Order: sequence, then C-alpha cells, then structure tokens
Amino acid sequence: MNKQFWNLWSTYALTYFGKVNLSIVMAALLLVFTDWNMYYVGFVASGFFAAYAIGQFLHGQISERFNPFVYIAVGLTLSGIANMFMGFLGGYLVALIVLETFDGFFQAMGWSSVVRANSEIQKTDKDRDRSSTILGTSYQFGTSITFIVSAFAVATWGWQAGFWVASLVLIFRGVILYLTKPKREFKPKQKVKEQVKLTLTFPIMLSGVSLLFLNMVRYGVLTWFFVYLVKTGGIQVPDFFGYDALKVALIPIAGIVGTLSYNKIPLNKDLISILFLTAMGVTWVIFPFTDGLTAVVLLLASSAFLYGPHVFLVCTLPTRFKKDCVVASSTGFIDGMGYVGTFLIGLIVPFLVLETGGWNNVFLFWAVLSFVAAVTVAITYFGHFKNNNYSKAE
Repeated sequence: MNKQFWNLWSTYALTYFGKVNLSIVMAALLLVFTDWNMYYVGFVASGFFAAYAIGQFLHGQISERFNPFVYIAVGLTLSGIANMFMGFLGGYLVALIVLETFDGFFQAMGWSSVVRANSEIQKTDKDRDRSSTILGTSYQFGTSITFIVSAFAVATWGWQAGFWVASLVLIFRGVILYLTKPKREFKPKQKVKEQVKLTLTFPIMLSGVSLLFLNMVRYGVLTWFFVYLVKTGGIQVPDFFGYDALKVALIPIAGIVGTLSYNKIPLNKDLISILFLTAMGVTWVIFPFTDGLTAVVLLLASSAFLYGPHVFLVCTLPTRFKKDCVVASSTGFIDGMGYVGTFLIGLIVPFLVLETGGWNNVFLFWAVLSFVAAVTVAITYFGHFKNNNYSKAE
C-alpha cells in the first residue's frame, strides 16, 4: 500500500464524478423537462455505457502500449471537458446523448490502466491479490461521494451543476495525476496479435459473461434506483440531499463493508463469489415484498454481496494473467463485456416498468441475473481455475 497505490486509488475514486453523476442529473431532468420520459434518459445512459463498453475493449488493448498513468490522466481530462459542455447543452436531448457517448469513451481509458498500473507497482503475487481488493473499494467510495456531492450541487444550483462540478474534479485530478506519475518506463511486453490471442481465452471470456450479468444488476441499481425513488415517492429536486439521497449513497458504502468482509473469508475468491452472488439473488427475490426499514436493509445487503464478486471479476482475476502480460487487456475485455450488460439494462428497465406492470418485475429480474452470474462464475472456476495454480495461490 505505497504512495503510488493510493495515488491510483484516489484517482479512480474521483473518476466516478464523470460516471454516476448522471444518475442524479437524470432524475432532475425528468422533473425539469416534463415532456421527457424514462425512455429518453434510458437512451442517454445507454449511449454512455455503449461507448464505455467499446472503449474498454479498445483501451484495454491500446493502453498496454503506453504509460498507464499518462493514459488515465488524458482520459480524466477529456471526460472533464465533455462534462463541462454537458452543463451548457444537457437540456437538449440529442446533444446530451452525443456528449454522454463521448464521455463514456473517455471514461473507459481509466480502469484497465489502473489495474495494470497497480499490478506493475506491486512486487509479489500476494501484494497484487491484497491490493487489488482494496483498489476495488475506490470506485465504491467514489460512487458514494459522487452521489452526495452531486445531489447537493443539483439541489443548490440546478441540474447543470451536476455536470460542472464533475468537470472541475476530473480536470483537476487529471493534471495532478500527470504531475505525480512515477518516473519509470512501462513497456509493452507482447506483440499485438499475441496479446489479443492471450486475451480471448476461456476463463477471460466467460468471466466477461459473468460480469455482463452482474453489471446489469449493479448499474441497474446505480442508474435507476434514484429514478425509482423519484417516481414512486414524489421526491422533488430540493429533497435530493435528504434521507433518500443519503439512502442511495449508502449503497456503495455497504459495498465497501461487504468487499472487506469478502476479503477476510478464508476461502478462494471464486467460491466466495459464488456464495455472495447467490445471496444477492435471494435479497432481490424478497425485496419487492418489503417496505420501510426492511427494504433499506435488503438494499444495503444486496450491495454488500455485490461488490466483492465485482472486484474479483474486474480486478483480482485479471491480475492472475500478469505472467502473460495481458492484465490491462483482460481487464478491458471483462469490463467491456460488463458494460454491454450495462447498456442493455438502460433499455430493459424502462421496458419492464412501462410495459410489463411496474418496478417489482425489475427487482425480480435482478434476482434472476444474480443467480445466472453465480452459475457462470462456478463454470469458470470448476472448468478452469480449480485445477490451476491461480486459485491455489489465493
């Protein structure tokens, strides 16, 4: 846990100002522009996540050729510029879709490079395993902080502030990261053709499928739960920093608790992930039949069960391929597949709510996705990692 690790950790936490700020702004836009419906904001979210998915596939391969610290800094700065323009043009639907699409592509320059940079600065496999789990708490913390700050900004200055605050944070952090990057060379270790071949293997590809299902739950909650509260609870913009905003902000905080607990269980991470995903599915089966405090507890429990497996798939598992020199490539592929699922959920949730009878169908759908993700992680483990030194090392 050296200085450069915390440099990466804090950088990626602040990256989320350009990602989940949209969840707050979308809810405000639905209240301000009364002729907009859920399909409209669904298109905006799906534009972002489609570009993010494509960007992950591309940047995971491209970033292997460059200094990851510089690559991250460039992505942060470009994302900040996109958010600045959205503050001016976000009231025009087409402009918002286009700018969010660019933002998604720029945001995708971050995670695969962060995972690669961390694997390079750690000295042993044990250090990589431990640090990768802690690194995963960065985006959970960043999500929560973004919810709180963005909610306060939108409530105080209007929806535009949700973009402008993100712009300031992203550009500032991009400049700081560039100035504080370590003085060392990061050279590509594989030819492009071999790099792609080593990425498109059974465990990496099926892990990407697992994340596809898991991200449909994760970003289903992060993108749509605020809208659910607004639509079903009659919340107005000035109330965003009240109890309901804090309730949503607690989701990733519960995820941090769950991730740290996940890391303490003395089993290999594959088996723990299967157990956690199954438990998450159970929480969403029960959720539609509860309300009040019980519903809040189940929501937080779901988050606690979600983030450990998520960190495993997007961070811990790719570092198993450091010897093949495809950490960024495998991270980009797996995370890219995950954001294919995120793109889909941006369209599926409005359909389930508007066409099939309401939010209860959404929650039950998330339950099914949780169980399916548990099955695909199990197939990857028993079909590959069980008899492989990667899982034994953990």
